[in-house]
Amino acid sequence: MSSRPRLDSWKEIAAYLGRDIRTVIRWEERRGLPVYRLPGGPRPRVFAYPDELDRWLEQRGTANEAPEAGTAMPNGPAIPQSAGSHGRYFKLIALSGLGLVLVVTAALSILPRAAGSPRALTIAGKELLALDASGAPLWRYPFDAAGFGDPPKPWYHIGDFDADGRDEALASLEVTPPGAANQHHGELVSFNGRGVPRWSVVPDDRIAFREGDYGPPWAPADLQTYAVDGEARFAWSVHHFTWWPGLLITLDAAGNRLGSFVNSGWIRRTWSSPDGRHLFIVGVSHSREAYVLGVLDAANPSGRSPELPDSPTECVHCPEGSPLQYVVFPRTDVSRQQPFPDHYPTVVTFDDGAVQVQVMESGAPDVAATLYELASAAGSTDPSGPPYELREARFSDSYWNWHRRLEADGRLNHAAVDCPERLGLDVQEWIPGRGWTLRRVAVR
Repeated sequence: MSSRPRLDSWKEIAAYLGRDIRTVIRWEERRGLPVYRLPGGPRPRVFAYPDELDRWLEQRGTANEAPEAGTAMPNGPAIPQSAGSHGRYFKLIALSGLGLVLVVTAALSILPRAAGSPRALTIAGKELLALDASGAPLWRYPFDAAGFGDPPKPWYHIGDFDADGRDEALASLEVTPPGAANQHHGELVSFNGRGVPRWSVVPDDRIAFREGDYGPPWAPADLQTYAVDGEARFAWSVHHFTWWPGLLITLDAAGNRLGSFVNSGWIRRTWSSPDGRHLFIVGVSHSREAYVLGVLDAANPSGRSPELPDSPTECVHCPEGSPLQYVVFPRTDVSRQQPFPDHYPTVVTFDDGAVQVQVMESGAPDVAATLYELASAAGSTDPSGPPYELREARFSDSYWNWHRRLEADGRLNHAAVDCPERLGLDVQEWIPGRGWTLRRVAVR
């Protein structure tokens, strides 16, 4: 048994940090304070490790209450910190209430800020406000818009993206033009540190599938920053405002479009690997009605999701290229018995190249999830193989709670202890040059 010290309640965590409980909960929700949850019941127990809290304090400096916005690379642009800096095992059980506790906020540079540098952005009416370290307005920018939609998170990043020694601000907005209440569109806007717009992008892409063409408006879904060869890149995912196509747009620090990846289904989130080689996208496959993971080449992420030839969701006029790996996760006993969950998979990366993907199987009250473990295939003797190898899967405790509830309702005809899914899960995997294969993943 490990002798690692542990704090086993919000009260103990707050006392250790010298803050009140409400402040500590806010830090966990908005700033990624490393707090874990044990499954079971509507109010699961929480715990934290003092050494991780100390490291979080050192890296972020929590003396002020301003929301966070970027982690700086030495001698390079500011990019988000990897979400995989905490203990691996407990990522599986970090579940609560309506969704995953893992919060990926806009990253904040750990380097000293210049005086007057923005620390956070917020929307007030028809204006975008930049806040300083104390939370006071630093500058404001009025938009010629009827209003803004609720931005997805994370929706802004602050950092020295062009490596000129001054911070810039990047905001992903859902804008409602004047006199067009039903015509929202996504807009990506870059500002210098004084609030002067540098550039903006409104996607006007038209994408042709065998089922038909889809065009603007496109709604924003996620915004991430990463780096290739020390230069900042922006990965902005948008989706058709009404229907199913999704699009990942990549740009450089000057707003130049570098590539596009079309997914036959919404792209909900994007992560980068710790070594900067890969982008991970998660979302939905419209044709398979299932969650997916795509692995893209970070230096050249253009292309399209793999679809069956001549199928309605096959893209016929899309950028050339393909993912390095595309995984379709199966619908489980729990997932098939209810409407498709309105959540999305979450990716956790680790410095050793390992990747964990948490796939949501249910909604409230008890959130059930399956965790898939993938290992880096770097150094493999098979050059045509996938960049990540599917190793195993695990179910959260709440998954079996759901299973037994469905048994009691007569919606499942076998007991949880006899569930065939305990023997393995069949995952569809696509790899360039090999096409689709069905992989049996062992369940531990």
